[in-house]
Formats: sequence, C-alpha cells, structure tokens
Amino acid sequence: MNAAMEKHTPRLMVLPTFIILLIISLVPLFYVLGISFTDSTIGRPFSDFVWFENYKKAFTDEVFGTSLINTLVFAFVVTTIQTFLGFVLAFAMQKEKRLSGIFRTLALLPLFTPPVAIAMIWRLIYDPNSGLINHYLLKLGLSGRPIAFLGSKALAFPAIMFADTWQWTPFCFLLCLAALQSLPKDPYEAAMVDGASPWYVFKRLTLQMVAPQVIVIFLFRFLIALKVFDLVYMLTFGGPGNSTQVTSFYIYRIGFKQFQTVYAGALSILVLILISFLALALTKGRELILKRME
Repeated sequence: MNAAMEKHTPRLMVLPTFIILLIISLVPLFYVLGISFTDSTIGRPFSDFVWFENYKKAFTDEVFGTSLINTLVFAFVVTTIQTFLGFVLAFAMQKEKRLSGIFRTLALLPLFTPPVAIAMIWRLIYDPNSGLINHYLLKLGLSGRPIAFLGSKALAFPAIMFADTWQWTPFCFLLCLAALQSLPKDPYEAAMVDGASPWYVFKRLTLQMVAPQVIVIFLFRFLIALKVFDLVYMLTFGGPGNSTQVTSFYIYRIGFKQFQTVYAGALSILVLILISFLALALTKGRELILKRME
C-alpha cells in the first residue's frame, strides 16, 4: 500500500496545478467558441444563435485576409533573419571566453526591456523631424529630405521588422550559443587529429549536430512572431492604410474599438486553428529535414 502511494504521490502533487491550468485554458476557449456562434453583445451573451455566419463573414473579409498575409510574411521574414543572425553571432562567440559573459549580459537587455519602451525608442529613432536615422541621412547627404519611415506604405512594415529584429535576435543568439556549447568535444578532437579543414568541420560536424536545435529555435520563434501586437500598436496602429495590419491587432480593433466581440471571437478561433495547423506542419517538416540530413 505504501509503495503504491509513493508511486502515485508525484502525480497527486501536480494534479491541483494541472486542474487549475486546464480550467484557465479551457474556460476562456469554450467561452470564445460559444459566443462566436451567436450575434450577441457583451450585455447579452449567448443570445441570437447564428451558427457559422461569423465564420462566413471572416472568409469574405478582405482586411482579415490582408492581415493574415502580413502576419505570415512578418513571422517568416523576421524569424529567418533573427535565427540566421543569432546563429552567426553564436558561432563567432562560442570560443570567446573573456567577452562571452559580457555579450550574454548585453544580449539580455533587449529581452528585459518592456515592449512598449522598445516601441517608443524606435518611434523616436524613426521620427522624420528629430529622429536619429533621418539626422544622419541628412547630415551625410544620403537623403535630400526627411523620410517618414512609419508613414510610408513601402517602409512602415520593414521598419517594424527591423525593430523586432533588434529586440529578438539576442534571444536566438543565446539559444544558439547554448546549443553550440552543448555539442560533444570528441568528434572535433578526432577531426583535428585527421587534419580536417575548418570548413569541413563546420559542414560535417557543427552544422549536422546543431541543426535539430536550430530548427527548434526557428519554430519556437516563428510561433512567437505570429502573435506580434505591441510594435504595430505603438508604431503604426496598423497603418498607413492596412499595410501593417496583422491578425492580433485586427482582432483587437474589431473587439475593443468596434465592439464586435462575437466576430472577434470567430476570428480568434480561426487564427488558433491556423496556428495549430502551422505548428503541426512545421513539426512534420522538421522531422523530414532531419531525416534527410542523417
């Protein structure tokens, strides 16, 4: 009896936490799912069932379609750039002993800085009248007039991507550095004895062994990037036009600015389904890539 109790004690200890997390996760999900089938309001929830009308509306909503495309483009571009830069920096710093601690500490600063503060910093940097970038562009003669980075349809989205890259590249750098420093030493010692070239060591050893971790870092960061909101809210508010409209911000505008809560709920469920399928597809893609590399 005592042995059986000891065996199940760890599970019983975590059971209350598991139940609380389950309630916190599922209750809001079922609530949003429930109201998405209605035409109710905040004051009259779960009234006037319209079933799939809100979902049909979403498939004909051009702005929602634009926001989905913008979100996917944003997530893929910034994740690719950040993972690449993070890996390059980590590879350059993995053997540096004296400066490694300093760089790791500096890399944490953007992550510890509140997103709103980061957005305000970049808003000041991009300012056409007194911004740092325009100051040097005019001073060096690279531009004849101030450039409104956040007011241009062509430049606003790249400007947000650049700010996001500054904020999140250190995150990828730290994870890539940890992955590189965890690699076994024996294969490198054997390659050194055999007289292998640095390029061969990198291609056949480092890249092969660290690829699974780097792919996981890419997937993890990609899923985080799909939820971008704060930079768009603070820098452009989705403009100019809908050029920087992303799904999270569009749902916020629909739900909290236009008070179409049931439609916002339907959009949230659709985005959740899309992200779930993307996560599944990317996980399967990771497995295929790793099989080909073996």
